[in-house]
Amino acid sequence: MTSQWDQLLLNCGRWRGSFDTLADDLQPIKRQPSLLLLEPAPAGVPLELTLLFWPNDPDPNSDPHQGEPVRTIRQSFHGPDRQLVFFPSGSFSRGSWQLAPMVRAHTEFGFLFRDRRHRLVLFWDGTGRFEHPVLIREYRDGSPADERPLLTAESLLGSWQGQQSELLSTAGLSEPEISPCRLHLTERELEGLRWLPDGGAIRVPDPLHHREKFAIEAWWLAAPDRLERMERVYDANGAWQCSRCLTLRRP
Repeated sequence: MTSQWDQLLLNCGRWRGSFDTLADDLQPIKRQPSLLLLEPAPAGVPLELTLLFWPNDPDPNSDPHQGEPVRTIRQSFHGPDRQLVFFPSGSFSRGSWQLAPMVRAHTEFGFLFRDRRHRLVLFWDGTGRFEHPVLIREYRDGSPADERPLLTAESLLGSWQGQQSELLSTAGLSEPEISPCRLHLTERELEGLRWLPDGGAIRVPDPLHHREKFAIEAWWLAAPDRLERMERVYDANGAWQCSRCLTLRRP
């Protein structure tokens, strides 16, 4: 079984893409081109992250990454982080540990498949109202920038099989528990999903109540026969309880 660090390393490379800020009704507000570099130091540690941004809403007929970047973010990873949970596919999740009144909640889901990444950052305001998502679509530098179409219920209905990885909040830096799973998705089980470009979907509590148990879900249909679903589960006290990732194929 691979370690959390090994699963983080699956994300290494140069990732071109964009950060798309959407309204609460998922309509686009702005797009900012990006380039993310994740590379290990010569000794292997730390892992250095550099994130570059270019001006918003570039001309669709020109290279969005031309010219000088307008903002740079740097971060170093020296080891696994309890707030950043990785799964065997290289996909990951992180977010608020504890919810409380007047505290802005957030969570991030990052899907990885071959030379594509599909990431979502979700925000709630201090009253628990869902505020907006940021959709991040990335591809490895030098690979085709092929995106998936807008996800629909019809593409998900039916049988799927694969494995579930689950990591409890009490497990520290241990590896997720893995078990086989089978799903048969019906229209009823897809109720509440909100469809996104590039084969994505979310199901979010709105409003979010920190005195009720709930889950936040993100889905990505990376290929017609490959589905991944992640969720963060919170208990009735507003504490993060576990994270799960289902990696599924058509039987």
